[in-house]
Amino acid sequence: MSFDDKVNEFLEKIEHEKIMIETQFADIESYIKDHDNIDYDKLVSILSHFNTLNIQYEQLCHDLTIFISIFKSKEEQQIRIYKTEELVELLEAEVNKINNQ
Repeated sequence: MSFDDKVNEFLEKIEHEKIMIETQFADIESYIKDHDNIDYDKLVSILSHFNTLNIQYEQLCHDLTIFISIFKSKEEQQIRIYKTEELVELLEAEVNKINNQ
């Protein structure tokens, strides 16, 4: 296997992991939008899961950015990042709902 093949294989694995985390972000967002009354324990669990995913995602994107900057040409140096701002706002709204009860 050539060096370029190994680089591309590694990038595909990282991109797959990234997509898996983004899918879980979308699932969390969908769950929150579909359920009006999330109880405290469930919300704590969702927040914990989100925090864990977010840490993994940030590290993965950081590593991917470094790797791409080293092994890819300027034209190929693109990375798509999932915007978590809306998800964070939804989570904050749920926390505020519980705090105001």
